[in-house]
Amino acid sequence: MLRIWNSVAGLAHDYWKDGNWGNDKEDLGDLEIKSSSRGKSSPVAPVKAENLWHAKPSEIVEKMWGAGYVLPGDAQLTERLISPLGLTKDMNILDLSAGLGERPRKTAKEFGIPVKGLEADPEIAARGKELSMAQGAGKHALIEYYDPLSLSTESRYDCVVARETIYRVSDKQKFIKAIVSCCKSKAQFSFTDYIVNPEAREHPAIAAWYAFENGASALGLVEMAELWAKEGVNIRVHDDLTDFYKTEVKNGLLRFAKFMESGVKPDAETAKAINKHITSWAHRMAAIEHGMKFYRFYGQR
Repeated sequence: MLRIWNSVAGLAHDYWKDGNWGNDKEDLGDLEIKSSSRGKSSPVAPVKAENLWHAKPSEIVEKMWGAGYVLPGDAQLTERLISPLGLTKDMNILDLSAGLGERPRKTAKEFGIPVKGLEADPEIAARGKELSMAQGAGKHALIEYYDPLSLSTESRYDCVVARETIYRVSDKQKFIKAIVSCCKSKAQFSFTDYIVNPEAREHPAIAAWYAFENGASALGLVEMAELWAKEGVNIRVHDDLTDFYKTEVKNGLLRFAKFMESGVKPDAETAKAINKHITSWAHRMAAIEHGMKFYRFYGQR
């Protein structure tokens, strides 16, 4: 894994040593991410502004995780999230991490059911909505922005799916209560999230990840089950997918490194955004190496 970080960081050093970085570059030395030898040699030739890459919202992460996806392994995890639900044509779904809408559109088309897609990143939500409209899925898989701390819906849902959402919410009990209030009496819940059990919480790598993610905090396995149980939901499955997740992150970073090696030159704004993404994943993977886990959950009301 370190070799991949070095490759991406080395490419970054090559492209940003001309001064476009500004003052936002984070020192990644504490995470053992260093520029490769390729970044120490010849200077970078100036590139005309019109030839620089200006990334659209979500375009950077799509280069990592694949077109239409904003998180690692989303194509593979869609099947694992949806298959336990036993969907029929008289059901509906609330997706709380819709991203660009690939999962809601695919599910709506495959099962012929409406999927309400909500996304907490406003720029990604806006682009996801555009994609759904352009693909004729605006009626059955429309993507909209939402604030998790003020979640409410007009309809009631048979199923809820989500990717890595609860860890980012400050008032987790309030959020889970709101989720359940949006659902029918026998609703199902299928989601993934980061887990940090009590014995791992004091590790510096996990504290650093929390600080970088601006207040993020992951629940332990028992805590996760208890919070859902308070709202009448029985978590029946907790599946440790950490090894799968680490592989998907590695593959995504390799994919991005190859894209950068193709000769693309980011503009200053895109360079800063790339740095933020790389640093974020460096923190997450450091936390995983020191006790954080990645789990899939399934529960019923």
